[in-house]
Amino acid sequence: MHFLSEEFVSEWANSSDPFGSSVSGLIVTKIENGPAGKISLTIKIHDGVIEEAYLGSGRGRDLELTLSYDLASSLFLHEADPASEYMKGNLKMSGDMKLWLQILPLWRERATGSPMSELAGRVTF
Repeated sequence: MHFLSEEFVSEWANSSDPFGSSVSGLIVTKIENGPAGKISLTIKIHDGVIEEAYLGSGRGRDLELTLSYDLASSLFLHEADPASEYMKGNLKMSGDMKLWLQILPLWRERATGSPMSELAGRVTF
């Protein structure tokens, strides 16, 4: 399956670990320079659990992230640290800073301290 395809997004959302009980919000991620051009991914999290994830730009977002396709791939494969990429300006954030500060340490821990999911072995880029 292709990275960031509808099938990928569905499987990723269903296999993701909870984010932490206090995390809730609508996050839109804009991914640029991909094989299909620019795409948006919307994730709705409630009490740490992904309730919904889909391709497209959701309305009423609490947080918006912008990054390149190459960086999105590297983050998924645990080859990059989201905090470092944010500090370098490669990962841009706008919106609810409190939500960002809840998500970033959890994301960083997963990206740098845990093994990749089995999904990574079935994805093409």
